[in-house]
Amino acid sequence: MLKNRPEVILMVYGKGGHAAQMTRFINGAPEELKSIPFIALTDVKSKDNNFIRQFYCIEARDKFSHIKNIITFFLYIFWSLSQTIRIMLKYRVVSMISTGPGVAVVPGIICRLFNIKVIYFESWSRVFTPSLAGKVMYHVANLFFIQHESLKKHYPKSRFFGRL
Repeated sequence: MLKNRPEVILMVYGKGGHAAQMTRFINGAPEELKSIPFIALTDVKSKDNNFIRQFYCIEARDKFSHIKNIITFFLYIFWSLSQTIRIMLKYRVVSMISTGPGVAVVPGIICRLFNIKVIYFESWSRVFTPSLAGKVMYHVANLFFIQHESLKKHYPKSRFFGRL
């Protein structure tokens, strides 16, 4: 069962600007990268034709309520862990690419544990200060890209990519 799994690239992203960045990344990706199908793990419920399959995950935290944050965080860990394991049983993930936010943390850790290359793009909205997910993913990702050179002081080993 596990030997005949199709190869895929796992794209992990969140709502709003994170989804827009992922779309821009996919549209500008080289043809060699597009030869491997993409699947998505996201907190966006709409269907995107760039992916052969989409998996839903709840948001990692509620930005507006500290009380809900505790419950949401534990639900996120359970949901994200189960979805990531489900994906890895069904597909042979060759790489994970993420534009954030916190939805990327658990899949990123799991991918690294299974020796899968993790690529993370810090959000283009982060110009002077790092995001919470970026602070974690900086230590998890194999390749960490920033979109503003001013973040180099927070992420010294990152690579400047420019805006997606």
